[in-house]
Amino acid sequence: MEISKYILLFHKKLKGEIKPEEDQALTEWMSREEGQVFARQMEKTWEASGRYKQGYEPDTAAGLARFRERLAAEKSRPSPLRASAGSRYRWMAAAAAVALLLVAGWWMLSNRASEGANILAFSTAIGETLEVPLPDGSTIILNESSLLTLAKDFRTAGSRQVELSGEAYFKVASNPNRPFVISTSETQVEVLGTAFNLRAYPDEAFTEVEVEEGLVRFKGRKSGETMKLSAGQRGICRHGKTLAERPSPELNAHSWRTHRLEFRDTPLQLALPDIERYFNVTLEVENSLSADCGLTMAFEQDSLDVVLKALQLIYHFEIKALGNGHYLLQKGGC
Repeated sequence: MEISKYILLFHKKLKGEIKPEEDQALTEWMSREEGQVFARQMEKTWEASGRYKQGYEPDTAAGLARFRERLAAEKSRPSPLRASAGSRYRWMAAAAAVALLLVAGWWMLSNRASEGANILAFSTAIGETLEVPLPDGSTIILNESSLLTLAKDFRTAGSRQVELSGEAYFKVASNPNRPFVISTSETQVEVLGTAFNLRAYPDEAFTEVEVEEGLVRFKGRKSGETMKLSAGQRGICRHGKTLAERPSPELNAHSWRTHRLEFRDTPLQLALPDIERYFNVTLEVENSLSADCGLTMAFEQDSLDVVLKALQLIYHFEIKALGNGHYLLQKGGC
């Protein structure tokens, strides 16, 4: 799945989040035959986006307009590529973005949305989540920095095959005749119809699945070892080791999807990491005596400012912003 890596780089390029070494790798790949083939496939996806029935207007119209505005802004910036290649590269990046983020609505209309393309992918950047409705009735919610790739024969093959890099929540529509199979770099999950969360970030040394309802088969791709997990169970594969069952996850394990943080007399030293992870910030407590103070509170779709204000009122902290998402919680106590 090397091509998945470059699809994700396309997305990062368009959002201005690509690193210099990644940009160089993408440019080199685009000069090779595989990259040129992918470019032609993206051209077909881009052209197909204008051939749909006008009577159907999903929310993709506004999204497409935003990407065209972003493309216009991108064109106004200097490009490190040659002039002859630069315009096509930026045009290709916009086409990739459409394929990545907007094609779900189009793809459910007709086969033309993926004519000639060998890959269909959905991607999220840092701080983004994305809900992906599939034509089989399944729904997938991608967490940030994740990539979901669907097999080209997803709708017609004997099994519904997808690949995941990152984290996603799956609500799989039941079809006993067509199992739903998710592959990661180290594991494979097979289900008929169920709901579960799968975490497989490439920079983490483990893959984890947690079953909300139904039954899944969890398999190590290298070892061939399998494990069946039912509702309420959680399995983990530490790369290079055997599969193992783990206790139920922490209360806020799925806050990225539920947009809810809940604490029940939770020591502050355990509560703050959940807040940090949810808002992608660093919270440093100056007074170590505050670490054991209990926190009982629920936040639902609240902003970081609201959460910090609550901590300030409860513990009498003086909060100082240090920049780059780093906050110092001074003084305070239980």
